[in-house]
Amino acid sequence: MENNLKEEEYTISGLYYKYGKLDDTQIKEYLKSIKIVKCFNDKYYPLSDDMISKICKNPRGCSLSFDATDTLLDPIDLHEFKIITYLVKSSSRFFLKPDIGEILDQINFMELNYHIQGICYLPEQYEVLPDTDGEHFIMKAILLQSTSEIRDIKLNKILP
Repeated sequence: MENNLKEEEYTISGLYYKYGKLDDTQIKEYLKSIKIVKCFNDKYYPLSDDMISKICKNPRGCSLSFDATDTLLDPIDLHEFKIITYLVKSSSRFFLKPDIGEILDQINFMELNYHIQGICYLPEQYEVLPDTDGEHFIMKAILLQSTSEIRDIKLNKILP
């Protein structure tokens, strides 16, 4: 993964404000066009169809770290767009259990609807929010685009 990715600025109050903004129906609709991926050896592997079905049954209750882990065998060609920060509320200070809804809540509407083809959650990057009894965390995810999407955006910046 590239180290020079743009990281979106955030405020704690902004994360709390956006938390839970999407309902299950909206999350399921986004999952029709946005892949959830895991990164291995700098390649992105989408979650298996069984895992996506499991997430769609309970988008806010299915943990990306414990419940949705199986990927397809073949990587997909997506490229890093930027890193976002999101809020995770956990009922246990010992188990960090982010769900896809917590990530989707924090993505800008325009990017969510027009630019993002994949989301890679980063399990190793987290911090505990102070004064939350160890139950609220800040985590990061990489938003991904297809190569053709990146080319189209560059052309649109150059051409009228």
